[in-house]
Amino acid sequence: MNIRYPVVAGHFYPLNAQQLKASLDKYVIPSEKKYSDVLGIMVPHAGYIYSGKTAGMVYGSINAPDTAIILSPNHTGLGAPISLHPAEKWATPMGTVDVDSTFLKEFSELLPVSRFDEASQNREHALEVHIPFLQYLNPDIKIVPVTLGHLPLDIVKKAGSCLAKIISDRMKKGMPRPLIVASSDMTHFESSEKAEAKDRQALSQVSKLDAKGLIDTVTENDISMCGVFPVAVMLEAIKSLNGEIGTELVDYSNSGEITGDTREVVAYAGMVFFRKSGKDRV
Repeated sequence: MNIRYPVVAGHFYPLNAQQLKASLDKYVIPSEKKYSDVLGIMVPHAGYIYSGKTAGMVYGSINAPDTAIILSPNHTGLGAPISLHPAEKWATPMGTVDVDSTFLKEFSELLPVSRFDEASQNREHALEVHIPFLQYLNPDIKIVPVTLGHLPLDIVKKAGSCLAKIISDRMKKGMPRPLIVASSDMTHFESSEKAEAKDRQALSQVSKLDAKGLIDTVTENDISMCGVFPVAVMLEAIKSLNGEIGTELVDYSNSGEITGDTREVVAYAGMVFFRKSGKDRV
C-alpha cells in the first residue's frame, strides 16, 4: 500500500503522538457557537508554535467534516503545477487517514492538466501540517490532497469549477459536502506593521470572493502570500456552489507575537466561508 509518511513531524509539530495531542488540545478550543454550513476555510501552515493559535481558532469554530479537500501551495517547485498525490493513506504521529481516491480520480478526469505525482510533496509541509488538526476533529476523516503551483487565471477558474461540480454531484446523491481547506500564510519577513497593511489589501479581495482581484493585488503590491493560488481556487469553487456566501476573519496574527521581534515577521490569517442561512453561527 502506498502511504505518504510525514516529513515535518518533529519540526513543525510534535513527533510524539501524546505530545501532538496535547498541542492540539491547547490550540483547538471549541467555540460555543460554531459556524453552520461551512463551505471552506483558509488556514496558515507554519510551525504550530507560531500559527497554531490562528489555525486552531478556525478548526475550533467548525464542525468535523467527513472529507477535506486540502489545497496546498508548492514551496519547492517540484512536481506538476496541479499535483494529485497518489498515496492511498497519509500518516501522522496520530495514525493514518484515508485518501478519497474516487474524488481524486474524478478531479483528474475533469481537469486533464492535473497530474498524479509524489514529487510535489516530497519535502512539502503546507498540506501535511493540517492533517493532525483534521484528525483531531474527526479521526475517520478522508482527505483529497491537491498541490498547486503558479497557475494562469483560466486554470484557477477551471480547477475551482471542477471541484464545485464534484461536490455538487455528491450532494445530489445525498452525500455530505466536503470541506475545502486552503492552506496559506500571509506576508513574509516584513515588519508587523507593513505586513498587516499589505495583508489587509489581500484579505479585502478574499472577503469579496474575488480570485482575480486577489491574484492581481498580491502581484501588484508584492505581497508574499504563499497560498494565493490555493485560496483563489477555493474562492472559485465556493462561488460556483449555490447560495449567498458569508466570510469572516477569525484571527490574524504574526510570528512576532511569539518571538517578541516585530521587525521581520511572518503573518497568519484564518478565515471561514459559509453559506448564509439567517444564522451564521449556531
